[in-house]
Amino acid sequence: EVLVMEFIQGTPIMNLSNEMSKRGIDPAGKLAAMAKQKILTDLTLAYGQMILKDGFFHADPHPGNILICNNTEVALLDYGQVKEMPEDLRLAYANLVIAMADDDLLRTKESLSEFGFKTWSIADNELEELFQLSLRMFDTRLPPGVTVLSPFADDSSLNKVGVESFPEELFSVLRTIQLLRGLTVGMGLRFSCAQQWKPIAEEALLKAGRIKDVKSRRPTRSFLRRLF
Repeated sequence: EVLVMEFIQGTPIMNLSNEMSKRGIDPAGKLAAMAKQKILTDLTLAYGQMILKDGFFHADPHPGNILICNNTEVALLDYGQVKEMPEDLRLAYANLVIAMADDDLLRTKESLSEFGFKTWSIADNELEELFQLSLRMFDTRLPPGVTVLSPFADDSSLNKVGVESFPEELFSVLRTIQLLRGLTVGMGLRFSCAQQWKPIAEEALLKAGRIKDVKSRRPTRSFLRRLF
């Protein structure tokens, strides 16, 4: 038995601002913001492809496993932990992604029910609270002026909607969302992974025969040249 490994030269993503400063780039400047946007977009699209298209994804998401290589290429390290998404759950989650990206409250509720997300206590404004809960759990977008978004805050929808059951496979997806949200805040960006993943989700549902046509187009530029 042979374990094959490769050394990857790059900068840990948490050291990105320091590396920019060493190269004479203002970490708070326009050029740095463009680079950070590209890095975050590429990383997000890579996770979207693994989760929504392949159904087999990196399940140890933390900043120590992300390197930035030449020309803002992203290297994702350490596949010691991976998760496989069952087909029905993958497609149900794809449906939820589209619902969040489109701000479709009814489709959000239907998608949550489809993948086995059960609640025992519902607020009067059921659709709105379920949608807000979905955004807190499965999207990286933040309300204006908010930099920390906790599912357990006083105003959280978790205090209004009791969660009875939740698919185990989605806990790793939650960790991925938390990683991407943390990077979004740390880089000073506003970013919705649901909107980035929508074309991939539509492609997955189209291939499965769940939808007949899509209006949005999948991004054509290359993302995440390497997966390690």
